[in-house]
Amino acid sequence: MTAQRSKWLASFCAFSFAVLLGSEISLAQNAAIGSESGLDRSMQQNAVKKDELMQPNGKVKVNKAEETAYKAFLASQNGDPSTRINLGEDFATKFPTSHYLPGVYGVLTSSYFATGDTDKMFTAGSRAVQLDPQNADALSLLAMAIPRRVKSNTPDGPQQLQTAETYARRAIDIIPTMTKPDTVDDAAFEKAKNDKLALAHSGLGLIDINHQKYDDARIELTQAVQLASSPDPVDYYLLGNADAQASYMNGAIAAYDKCAASGPLKVQCEAREDALKKEVASGTKLSRD
Repeated sequence: MTAQRSKWLASFCAFSFAVLLGSEISLAQNAAIGSESGLDRSMQQNAVKKDELMQPNGKVKVNKAEETAYKAFLASQNGDPSTRINLGEDFATKFPTSHYLPGVYGVLTSSYFATGDTDKMFTAGSRAVQLDPQNADALSLLAMAIPRRVKSNTPDGPQQLQTAETYARRAIDIIPTMTKPDTVDDAAFEKAKNDKLALAHSGLGLIDINHQKYDDARIELTQAVQLASSPDPVDYYLLGNADAQASYMNGAIAAYDKCAASGPLKVQCEAREDALKKEVASGTKLSRD
């Protein structure tokens, strides 16, 4: 890899994560789709069944105050993220050994993401996965977010990327096997699952880019934009970069064009699209597609 290409790759990886958290990005809404469809509630119910996670040596005892607080937390899921955060954090403080905590931290993870508080998102997500290694909601969101946070000078970058890959592959294994709640129709459930799968594939795609596996990145990022009900402009941006690096110039132009249609990457994607079109037309760049 040339020094120029290394610099370019590092810059777009760091830039991608920075713009991801902007208010214009729709992915925060996608991340909360489980709450809107009932998927997160289903996962919470599944987590509650795993009583041994919290109290392995005895029967789970839930007091009235705990039940009341948990019901209030559940009722807040379709409302403002800040309300969910306040209720969730208050619940975790008051009931630190509750068997409801895996589900609570799972929702806190997506809620912090929706508000742009990434530090607390990673803290809540880590706790959610620690309490329940099968928490698909937290796994998929962290799988997407961790690679976008890792920069070229991140001291433990390789370890973080390995963790993200583990989370992504675990989520991809778990999500298709999840049981649909009775209160959710088939179409909404499939939509919710696909949105979470898209997050996992997005993370794997960026990990592949970091490892210079551009053909693999193209496959993962294509799945990400195809599965998402509202594809993330950042994924189209990354797909365009992977296509360009793998010399699929027509694919890159198409990806940049979709990226430029909306979102905070509009100017950057338009510039990359125009530059590639000129290079292809002039014969400077030869395309495999």
